[in-house]
Amino acid sequence: MLKKRNFILLTMLNLTPYIYANGVKEERIKIDTAGELRLGAVQIEDTTGDKTSTLSLGGNVQLKTEPIYGFSAGATFYTTNALFGKNSEPMFLDSNSKSYSIVGEAYMQVNFGKTEIKAGRQSFESPFINGDDIGMIPNQVEGYSMIDRSTNGTTIVLGSFYKWSGIDTERPEKFTKMQESNKPVIVVGLIYEAIEDTRIEMWNYKVDGNDWNYIETKYENNEGSIAVQYSDQGDGNSIYGVDVLFNMSNLSLHTAYNKVSGTISNGFGGGPFFTSSEDHTVHETLNDEAKLIGAEYALDNLTIAINHVIFKENQNETDYSASYAFNDNLSVDLIHSDMNHDGEMSRFFVNYQF
Repeated sequence: MLKKRNFILLTMLNLTPYIYANGVKEERIKIDTAGELRLGAVQIEDTTGDKTSTLSLGGNVQLKTEPIYGFSAGATFYTTNALFGKNSEPMFLDSNSKSYSIVGEAYMQVNFGKTEIKAGRQSFESPFINGDDIGMIPNQVEGYSMIDRSTNGTTIVLGSFYKWSGIDTERPEKFTKMQESNKPVIVVGLIYEAIEDTRIEMWNYKVDGNDWNYIETKYENNEGSIAVQYSDQGDGNSIYGVDVLFNMSNLSLHTAYNKVSGTISNGFGGGPFFTSSEDHTVHETLNDEAKLIGAEYALDNLTIAINHVIFKENQNETDYSASYAFNDNLSVDLIHSDMNHDGEMSRFFVNYQF
């Protein structure tokens, strides 16, 4: 696998505009490029008034070959670099609070019909494995995945992942095993959208010898949405939740509720729970319970929002956010979190897509 991944990277980083495909004289390998430049700033203040902060410049460059007979390859290079000595907050940095770069994606892909199979390092989005893109470099996983959309209104997802990297890991600068057993996390998902305005998701994960099950049903139209979720992670640990959103012209009102029996995990990412705030969630706290109330106002390219979450067994949190899109490529985001007795956190991002 390592030799194959190195071959992909050498091929895609070649500066010649094309190379001939092996054994196919008339086919040329064309490479599509995209990416993002991101300037990020974070400051966290604890309850004693001590502050840590980091100013970082980074982003990613994505390379992907156009398919030849259904086969293609891709790679994404990520980097985050502290500026002007502002590196005291490790949220944007590696496990040693240093700048770092990583090849977050390096994969082979084959498409036939409406089925996609991918092998290698890749981005993957599901309830308990996801990018959780709240900093400079999101989570990625290493392994195999298949997405099949052959049946109208139905998506089937299969995955087997054994390593990951990114913001939620202990060593974000490298890919490390997802389980102490070295066994892969197995994922099976079904997404059903054949009913108008309705989405049903069912997922199963094999994690540490347990079955993690997740189901969510959501009904959504122009007036708003209502959703319910339930998950159990074995050994009597479960959670259920309700989420309701009302749309009134430019204003949206939002409320949600989660109740935990035992303890629950976010998994390998930010978690799927309806009451999750920017920092606090109901995970890993015995018999927690949370209530969310919030509002969002959108006018042209400006969106402002406030969400307040009351936790039974954790510190309450209020999040204030504002986002402005100058155009399709350039946007800014400002997020401030008041975490009650856990302090305050502020983040600012400038994002340029190219």
